[in-house]
Amino acid sequence: MLPRIVRHPDLLVWWNDDGPVVRNLESGVTLSGDRLAVEVLASFDHPREPSARASARIRGKTRLLRRLGFLIPEAEARRKRSRIAAWKENVASALHHSASKDLRYVPLGRAAEDFVRKRLPARRPPLLKRYRDAARVALPAPAAGVADLDSVLVSRRTVREFGRQPVSLADFSAVIGGTFGRTGSHDGGLFGTLLTKTSPSAGSLHPIECYVLAWNVEGLAPGLYHFDVGAGDLRRLRRGRFRAQAMRAASGQAWVGRAAFLCVMTAVIGRSLWKYQDEVTYRTLFLDAGHLAQTFCLLATSRGLGPFTTAAIQDSYVETLLDLDGASEFPVYLCGAGSTAKRRSEP
Repeated sequence: MLPRIVRHPDLLVWWNDDGPVVRNLESGVTLSGDRLAVEVLASFDHPREPSARASARIRGKTRLLRRLGFLIPEAEARRKRSRIAAWKENVASALHHSASKDLRYVPLGRAAEDFVRKRLPARRPPLLKRYRDAARVALPAPAAGVADLDSVLVSRRTVREFGRQPVSLADFSAVIGGTFGRTGSHDGGLFGTLLTKTSPSAGSLHPIECYVLAWNVEGLAPGLYHFDVGAGDLRRLRRGRFRAQAMRAASGQAWVGRAAFLCVMTAVIGRSLWKYQDEVTYRTLFLDAGHLAQTFCLLATSRGLGPFTTAAIQDSYVETLLDLDGASEFPVYLCGAGSTAKRRSEP
């Protein structure tokens, strides 16, 4: 009697122009364009013995799938913890997590330089985004901070209760400029001149852009703005009180509208893909946004403001609001602040 076999619990199947693609999330092995393989795998949805009466073609395909680890013994399948099950059937996240694991890096030296020269696209995306035709709004140079780092770290809290008084333009400028502004540049060798900021970024590529919806900042007309990293000021995209739009962007969280302004962080994916042309690039976008958000919260706290962050984003609405295509640029994180009320709350 032959041992019973079953398909691996972490196989994903999708179709492209060449036909079906099957990937094993555990091993990363991928099989493309093999329709018969998909048929054979489907026949082993439940444990069973391979049929001795199957055609030579089917038997050969079964052996191949066993060798690739797509078909495994029933006992082994029972011992495995399915990644798809562990991710609560969140297939997209499970696929990304698997695809971005254990990437191989070329050691520094001549081999690395040759590798980079062959892969690096000749045309480099712009280091920053600019709305040159939009009205420019200058930001004042921030005064020196008044709190030491230790006390700021201890005091930082997520705030959801705000006072009615407006945030001063000086404090607003210190927080926005200190978080998203450039602090200088450095020579990146083969990668040319790169920017430096107060937060780290994968490859110093800084793919995150900042849009501001402001409605209660003293000395700043309510409206929608983009922070111009190159000039260190704002570009006004639209006038108007964007309090309601801010709440909708944050999935209806009413307390967001009681703050003074909301920052929408977006990612310009091409800026990162120019250097990192693999699945791990997507992961770095959110790491970059997290670094910036922490810097934002600490700067706001040092100025006596109440900061917050939220990932509850209505992506499609924000893309329409900011006139983004949702493919080359898309929202990744929200942060904002307001004047503090007497009580603070943290969820």
